[in-house]
Amino acid sequence: MKRLNKALLTSACILTLSSMSAIAQQSAPDSQQTATAQTPTDKTYTFNMRAIGATEGLAGKTPVKIWGIQPASIDNPIMLARARAALDKNISKAPINCVLKGRTPDAVIAQCLNYQDIDLGLAMLQQGHAVVDRTAIYDTIFESTYLDAEEMAQDTGAGIWGENQTKAESVGGSVMITLGFVLFLCIVIAFAVLSTLIMRGFQRVIDAQNRNLDLNTKERALRDKERQIFASMLDSEIKSNKSKIEAYIIVYEEMLKSLRDPNKQPKYQTSGDIVQAQPVLNRSVFDRNTDKLDVLGHQLSSDAIHFYARIKTNAEYVNIEPEFPLEEALSIVEKAISNAKRLNSISDRLIDAFAEAGLSAHNY
Repeated sequence: MKRLNKALLTSACILTLSSMSAIAQQSAPDSQQTATAQTPTDKTYTFNMRAIGATEGLAGKTPVKIWGIQPASIDNPIMLARARAALDKNISKAPINCVLKGRTPDAVIAQCLNYQDIDLGLAMLQQGHAVVDRTAIYDTIFESTYLDAEEMAQDTGAGIWGENQTKAESVGGSVMITLGFVLFLCIVIAFAVLSTLIMRGFQRVIDAQNRNLDLNTKERALRDKERQIFASMLDSEIKSNKSKIEAYIIVYEEMLKSLRDPNKQPKYQTSGDIVQAQPVLNRSVFDRNTDKLDVLGHQLSSDAIHFYARIKTNAEYVNIEPEFPLEEALSIVEKAISNAKRLNSISDRLIDAFAEAGLSAHNY
């Protein structure tokens, strides 16, 4: 992984959390907007969808274009089919949550999350099956995140970028074969003239290569050890965050219980109250070690990125005024608990994945 990942991850945090606050109060097309939606005109819908292209799906009879991305300009039908299959896999045959971004004469444009809260556009960019729609994302909070995801796919040779890389390697291989043949002729001529000097030179080269190999082996072992330590530290940080999430849920479930008690006047009706919108969690280990994510493997590193994208280190608060209707106060607290439980479920899956990969903290 390269240093660009750090910019990706920081921006991804803003992206997904903005989406979560809208998705938590998902609604049908005629339902009311949520209290904490980032943009008053954004509307959130939940529906089933199947892919009909790399960046477009069909919800019932309505075409839905995924916001922020566009198909790559390629003529390879196999790559196009793979891209469509990848979008179907990301949708996962389950209802998705979409924020309406706009309309065209023949389709709607929406930013969508699947049942695992994974941004479909971001996932398609990471997997190399689409490119960024720079006109759509320009000067938005998602611009850096989407551009970094496309660059990361290029660097890793994912999807369409792998095909281009294969072509480049093929051309490079031909050049290398030609150069190798020329070099071989030069070596034969030099060997005929200076065989003794060449033999001595070969011996010096072999000795130097052996020494270099020993150094490389030691350096590789040291890097592997450092990455194993990182995996252990990251697992510990995720488990620590899970404990904070569980404590947060306990506090606000107790508050919700008090609000529902018909024999007690809610505290906020006397002096108001404040609800912390989400638990404050730690991400310092992750942010300092994004260059070591490759030790986790492709799937686990992707899951870790999506988990930390939801983490905020600074709390956001919602004021509950005394004149708020009880139903509205209940809705705010229920939403906070629901979001925390979803984050807790994601942390459970991530901790299990670390254990299955043999990267848990107790393994080291």
